[in-house]
Amino acid sequence: MAVSATDSTPDHPEDEPQMLNPDEAAEEIPEDADGDVPMDSDDENAEYDAEAEELEITNDSKAYFDKHSDSIFSIAAHPSDPSIFLTGGGDDVAYIWTPDMPANTEDANITPRESKTIVRLSGHKDSVTAAAFTNPDGAYAVTGGLDGKIQVYAQAEKWKKTAEAQEVEEINWIQPHPTAPLFALGANDGSVWIYSLETGGLEIKQALYSHTASCSAGAWTSDGKILCTVSQDGSFYAWETDSGRAVVALTSADQRFAVEGGLYSVTVSPSGAVAVVGGATGEMRVVGLPSSTQAASGAQRRGAGRPQAGGGGSTGGGQVGQIIASLHTHSESVESLCFHPTQPLLASAGVDGKIVIYDAARGFPVRRTLEDGHKEAVVKVEFVKTDGWILTSCSIDGTLRRWDVRAGTELGCWKGHLGGNQSEGEGGILGFVQTKDRVVTAGDDHVSLVFEMTGLATGGGSVAPTVGGPALR
Repeated sequence: MAVSATDSTPDHPEDEPQMLNPDEAAEEIPEDADGDVPMDSDDENAEYDAEAEELEITNDSKAYFDKHSDSIFSIAAHPSDPSIFLTGGGDDVAYIWTPDMPANTEDANITPRESKTIVRLSGHKDSVTAAAFTNPDGAYAVTGGLDGKIQVYAQAEKWKKTAEAQEVEEINWIQPHPTAPLFALGANDGSVWIYSLETGGLEIKQALYSHTASCSAGAWTSDGKILCTVSQDGSFYAWETDSGRAVVALTSADQRFAVEGGLYSVTVSPSGAVAVVGGATGEMRVVGLPSSTQAASGAQRRGAGRPQAGGGGSTGGGQVGQIIASLHTHSESVESLCFHPTQPLLASAGVDGKIVIYDAARGFPVRRTLEDGHKEAVVKVEFVKTDGWILTSCSIDGTLRRWDVRAGTELGCWKGHLGGNQSEGEGGILGFVQTKDRVVTAGDDHVSLVFEMTGLATGGGSVAPTVGGPALR
């Protein structure tokens, strides 16, 4: 009879030797030609060694943050304090944290070291899909989630929650205004909202409803006077911030603009003259925007038309609302777009694993294609904010890379996330932010890693970092 799990009485006294029934000890040993029988322990040791070998990973990071218990979907860097970061994840929480203060004193000299939590931000009932600090000084942290809720935290009050609101079912993205304490968000119902924190309270500045499907991305002009948004319905709108008026409106009804599967990415040139949108099938469109003067004077809203002679490039040529270029260099969805802050260059990244560089001064012809690095979808590309030629990229393959786009060469590859150490691509990088000396990642493996870039040349050189650091703790 089996002994009940609640029965704690031993079958024998502790000081009495345990007897084994000889019948239970019988074992049948198969005969072979040599009479040798493999030892069970040999198989166990081999299995153990194989498992140990599989768990060996490379980690090139200097610090890590591992308080999230699910994928990290959003990440932001404080605009005036480069030691503070904000992350939000699938565990329904956000954290403000710093890698410059180790969590434990004894870990100060360990690499990679554990980062310190400044504050845990709770209150969301679903994944925190968007997070941002407001400009220009990071006075507020804003989080948005799949629960449709916005939460605002004030730095002056030690990141205490000071406001919240819920106007939509799900929030896809949040973009802070470049110069003022405002932010915009896009929702799954297609609506676009602009909120102000200028008085300390959360005030709706604009509510915009022209998209008919989920609003997938948004980008401001550098002066913050125009907000550009795209949708899964294939539409593009450029909104005047103060009035809420659409100064450019393009939809898939115009076959010249239509992109099958809808639009998922958008960026604006530093001059604010053009916007570039990317879609599900790898197609891109370059659209002329009004200048700040035109927007302020009430430029008439325009749809797509034929490009005018002498236009194109990064200047837009005065072609407000015109389709300046149609590009199809990717075979799958365009996930990220970025203009260089000082050079006439545009970079695009796709699910096909390619990064493409375009000459924005000459009508956007392809200048370079970088396809020998990442092995999976490239999630984000961003130029380093210097006068150099360096581009940073991250991928579902779990690697962070930097490129010299002038020479078309890879400057370095950094690992640490699971996707970068396993062939399956699990645990890849979902995003990153850059400061002067660092790149900080958001990992699908629930970890944020801090990579130091001080040893890398910033002027387009070929200096590569040392890789192959200690395994992740």
